[in-house]
Amino acid sequence: MLRLIQLCAALALFIPSVLVAQPAADPAVQVDRVEAAYENLAYDEAEALARSALARFEVFSPDQLVRLHTALALVLYAKGEELEAAVQFRAALALNPDLRLDPLLVSPVTLAFYDDTKAAFIRQRNTQDNPDQSIRYVQILDDRPAATWRSVALPGWGQRHKGENTKGWLLTAGWAATLGGAVAAHFQRQDARDAYLGETDPTLVSDRYDTYNTWHRVRGGLLIGAAAIWAYAATDALVTRGPQSSLQISPTPTGFSVGWQF
Repeated sequence: MLRLIQLCAALALFIPSVLVAQPAADPAVQVDRVEAAYENLAYDEAEALARSALARFEVFSPDQLVRLHTALALVLYAKGEELEAAVQFRAALALNPDLRLDPLLVSPVTLAFYDDTKAAFIRQRNTQDNPDQSIRYVQILDDRPAATWRSVALPGWGQRHKGENTKGWLLTAGWAATLGGAVAAHFQRQDARDAYLGETDPTLVSDRYDTYNTWHRVRGGLLIGAAAIWAYAATDALVTRGPQSSLQISPTPTGFSVGWQF
């Protein structure tokens, strides 16, 4: 009884702490905290929060990452770190080239600096020159919707679209084999049925029926197999990403680039 009371007391102390800490772990809450710290001129706090959040960039949506990089850029520019601020602005522009700053919330000097950074970023992008930055996001579109309708139309086609060629061909071959076998079994069933219905020898009626029933079961089993392969191919295409949708990390002259999936 005493141990039960001690356990309940421990849970009573632990649960509130979890409930209090849980909102801070929410990506949207983290972004709001960074922006609130910047608006309150708590630049050191805003920078620390932003860098901590960006260290786990994979949990944020593209829009949230844009907000984090933008807030960090504004903080760094306010602290006189213009080069690093430009890096953060370019990281935000890599995700949203149409990003605009609100002139009611940003000073004219900061807005002019951002406009110059954006113009340089666009020139470099249009001339295919790599901007001098240490953070670069490569957005990889989700290949699952296109793969799904392909596998619905032909099992395995969607897997090949995602780059899973071996799996794709195995699914196509398995589905074609079972469906083709079902068609062949159907004709055998029809012949066996006609033979059964047309049999006049009482001693052979039972054998004719058994043959008909066997082909009937074979056809049903093959149809179920073909349907199962079709369902698996469509579900697999919808749920799993292809190899080209995995996270990519590659070196750059000034740091690293990351591929972000969504």
